[in-house]
Amino acid sequence: MDMARADEARAALGDLDPGLGDLIGGTAGSSPYLDGLIHRERDWLREALSVEPETARDGVLDQVRSLPDDGLEDGLREAKRRIALLTALADLGGVWPLAEVTRTLTELADLATDRALRAAVAAEIRRGKLPGFGEADAGTAGGVTVLAMGKMGAFELNYSSDIDLICLFDETQFDPADYADARSSLVRAVRRMTKTLSERTSGGYVFRTDLRLRPDASVTPVVLSMEAAERYYESLGRTWE
Repeated sequence: MDMARADEARAALGDLDPGLGDLIGGTAGSSPYLDGLIHRERDWLREALSVEPETARDGVLDQVRSLPDDGLEDGLREAKRRIALLTALADLGGVWPLAEVTRTLTELADLATDRALRAAVAAEIRRGKLPGFGEADAGTAGGVTVLAMGKMGAFELNYSSDIDLICLFDETQFDPADYADARSSLVRAVRRMTKTLSERTSGGYVFRTDLRLRPDASVTPVVLSMEAAERYYESLGRTWE
């Protein structure tokens, strides 16, 4: 353990209960990544350490729910840093069992995906690119459904997990004549959602996002109609699917 890092982290947070001080020092001294988060989020962390970890977690998730679309990218990265740090401390401190750790990380992924998708679809609607939809319809995400696969689908995300998603849209919400334009618009929205979640910036990234578990991923767009997906699974789906 790097004792210099441990001492600097304790000092950054000021007076702490001895037990919390040891936890902060041990965490920072053993993990350069978490040490960086402790220093970057120290103002928030001081307050978070004064309440129950569940309260601090719920506060972060509530902030994500209230983020404006134009502040979503930075807000989601801030939330990821804070949830990662809080969860690690609750994990290392023996406060949360493994199921609570993975559930917390998965809840953030679920909420971040939902917000990123709805914001991306709303942008398409504002540009008049999603036929038949107005601003009041943004909350339905243009009929898109996101299925969480793998660890996210099982509520078992760990600290380094990516998220595996299948994106489908309800083609019955569009007139047949508008189908091509609607699909193009939703493809753009899903790509924008993926960029919001995956792109690494100075604030970090939210979750690495993999869309390759969709039907016939090498030749299909990133979002498929539900009818096309059903046809695939009924006729060509492989055993593991």
